[in-house]
Amino acid sequence: MFAGYHPGAPSTLRPQALTAGDRVALIAPASPFDRERFERGAKALQAIGLEPAFGEGIYSKHPEQDPYLAGTDERRLSELRSALQDPAVRMITLARGGYGLMRLLHAPNPLELGELVTAQKLLLGYSDATVLHELWARAGLPSIHGPMCTQLGEDVPALERLRELVQGKDPGPVRWEPRAPIESTLVRTGTAEGVLRGGNLAMLAALCGTPLMPQFSGCIVLLEDLNEPPYRLDRLVTQLLLAGVLRGARAVVVGDLVGAGEPSKGRAEAVAERLSTLNIPLAFGAPFGHAGRNEPVAFGCRHALDVAQGTLTPLESPVSVRTAQNA
Repeated sequence: MFAGYHPGAPSTLRPQALTAGDRVALIAPASPFDRERFERGAKALQAIGLEPAFGEGIYSKHPEQDPYLAGTDERRLSELRSALQDPAVRMITLARGGYGLMRLLHAPNPLELGELVTAQKLLLGYSDATVLHELWARAGLPSIHGPMCTQLGEDVPALERLRELVQGKDPGPVRWEPRAPIESTLVRTGTAEGVLRGGNLAMLAALCGTPLMPQFSGCIVLLEDLNEPPYRLDRLVTQLLLAGVLRGARAVVVGDLVGAGEPSKGRAEAVAERLSTLNIPLAFGAPFGHAGRNEPVAFGCRHALDVAQGTLTPLESPVSVRTAQNA
């Protein structure tokens, strides 16, 4: 269904870089969201010269009792498909994650990879958007792991980095303070180069056994999560290991494993102990995830990781820049 890609190879397609006035489709293919934060994020997109667009259906909730979806599967899939088919839309941004995108893979008329190849649009999101990142990868398209609309108005540095990424400028390395959650004899430092892939740990584990089960051979793998105590993080990583998802990975960079107000004790240690069996460079403390810092980075593009320095440096752009010669 979604076969035929080489996970360790860079994306073969490059959407055109965005310029001032380009339209960004805001969609809610997963859970309902906070309207005030959403509108603040839409204004943030306008502040960097983009034009957000969305329909009133985006505020839908389903089911009536304890709604956890932003409308029915039909509404959410139609909204996503319309964004792909609209020639004026240059980038698709999720309003929020939560849950719901896996259901769209099981819809009567699910997305086909050919639709993504024809559309060639950038994607921005994380968390539940991990499903879409995997679809974009299968189509040979880059995507951006980063803040969704409900967060864009709350992180000025991330917003500026996003602007540089979508305009085809070099945003420079993502930097953080390196952390060693357990004894250095179990966690390797070092450097690595490879295509950046990954996403939310729970979603990657949930995709195991499905047609979208990821394979990260030759990749630098980004992982993040929240609301998972140490034993469940242990189980999720073990599932990826048993499924062979991480076989051949060149390095793993771990972002936040907690959300605001959550206890952190034992979480990084559990993940580090499981990942140490790979015997590859492991970085912890990177600024990706749900803890109020989520630097945008381009999946499907080559990066260089330096564990000791705490840097993840892009080696190529997710977009192509139109010049006077090829205009």
